[in-house]
Amino acid sequence: MRKNVAGKLLGVVLAAGMAVGLLAGCGQTGGSTADGTQAAAQPSSEAAGGTEAAAEKEPITFQIAAGKHALSQCDDFNDKVAFQMAEEATGVHIEWITIEDGASEKVNALLTADLPDAFLGGVVGENQIAASMDSFLDLSGLLETYAPHVTADYNNMEENGFDLLTWPDGSIRSLMTGLEVNYENDGEAIMYINSEWLDKVGMEVPTTVDELYEVLCAFRDNDMNGNGDPNDEIPMEMTTANWAAQFNNLLNPWGIAAESGSSNIDYGKMVKNGEVVSTFDTDEYRAYLDYMHKLYSEGLLDEEGFAQTNDQFYAKLQSGVVGCYYGWTPYSNFDEEEAAKWVPVRVLQAKEDIVPVKSGKRDRLFANRTGFVITTACEAPERLLEWWDYLSSSTEIKYTMRFGEKGGYWDIDENGKVYQKTPEGLTADFTVENYKQTYGMNDACTLILKDESIEVSEEEAFSTWIRSRYVDEIWDQLPTEYLPTRFVDPAKVDERTFIQTELSTYISNFNATSIVEGIDDDGWQLHLDQLEALGYYDWVQWYRDFYEGNF
Repeated sequence: MRKNVAGKLLGVVLAAGMAVGLLAGCGQTGGSTADGTQAAAQPSSEAAGGTEAAAEKEPITFQIAAGKHALSQCDDFNDKVAFQMAEEATGVHIEWITIEDGASEKVNALLTADLPDAFLGGVVGENQIAASMDSFLDLSGLLETYAPHVTADYNNMEENGFDLLTWPDGSIRSLMTGLEVNYENDGEAIMYINSEWLDKVGMEVPTTVDELYEVLCAFRDNDMNGNGDPNDEIPMEMTTANWAAQFNNLLNPWGIAAESGSSNIDYGKMVKNGEVVSTFDTDEYRAYLDYMHKLYSEGLLDEEGFAQTNDQFYAKLQSGVVGCYYGWTPYSNFDEEEAAKWVPVRVLQAKEDIVPVKSGKRDRLFANRTGFVITTACEAPERLLEWWDYLSSSTEIKYTMRFGEKGGYWDIDENGKVYQKTPEGLTADFTVENYKQTYGMNDACTLILKDESIEVSEEEAFSTWIRSRYVDEIWDQLPTEYLPTRFVDPAKVDERTFIQTELSTYISNFNATSIVEGIDDDGWQLHLDQLEALGYYDWVQWYRDFYEGNF
């Protein structure tokens, strides 16, 4: 039987005695009534628009298995304001099956024995859908009629949403959750250099690879940290142990970049002038190896970079002996005073006739493409889609689902722009991360388009704000052509993986050996022969066919 959620009084999760008004259950109250009691939050007319007809339908109940974040203090998802609003508007009640972080066994059990009506929160991935395609409903013929807001959103994405979700057989088995894009993630790892050290040697931030070499030599030859030992400086710290500090970041000056640059193999192909091209067989790749060997052999790179652990990498950063490195932001590696000494470095120029490019991707898709899936056990998918469509019907309801009630962690200004706030009532035991996961679904919300992105300020969210400012510095150097994002038949993925496994190991070893020992003409020819033998050109052709839509 359907609950009367509009007047439900919710249990208190924050400690008694807090100076601010109580936050009830996982939903926040909407203000005080005339007698001083707290009234339950109600949907605004904007957020609830277009749902009156749906509210007149017979109540119906669905089972949804949803991921519960470890930081959530919510015991019943129906206490979240967004789901109360959706039930009131559509007549759809949800019985939640909560799946704790990492509980993959529970998901597998549900997939094989007792399918719920839907899964929410990315607990089912692309491989699981591909392996059990018949367990997930094809939504391709239902969305335009029963989810018009979702349809409109997908048509307004930077990459067409339906292309992102369509399987090779033409079916759509999932819907997206979370942010369409996240500007912070566009730029991958960024080079940072110690400006205090630059001042000491009277040099500027380098703009070319030759200038970087001169700066690193100055760092090597002087007691930069002033500890009396002129030999303990590491001019540039790089390592294979850290996703951000990879040696291949320095391929960028030679015009070679990866959409995601954490693996050597990612740099093996690029889209240029509308075609997928190989890179590991080019003069530019050879020139990069020669340059890196020069840095390594002259003591300008950490000689332990290929062998050290991630902990050792961070320990060296924090010991005050490093002059230059790649990372997310200095503020994630140092205290505030030390971090302020580090400045971002744009991608360096290697040669006048080569345009430097930055690893990363403009407007990279951040949404989870399998965030919400309806199973074939669902007997009334039209009603469940109407419920999801209501949660997609306005920016306000999307953010209510993401972070909880308006006025807490977020608000909307007079121009309709969403901006971030610091909610009241935070404690050491109930942090802002607890708040977001308790009152909202965070990245398991309905799709938030690029132009609905939240605005953050230096005062409210410094770490996000400063990362965005660093990305500003290099964003114009990101490539403008990319591989598409779409689902691929598992058999085709297996074809690529069969080639890539051995090829990836070879490239990693070759890259390290060439940087440490150098490479001559005979060694380069042997490398070209190995690429042929290991199927490198078949691997590139796979991506060429994928790019051209041949499968």
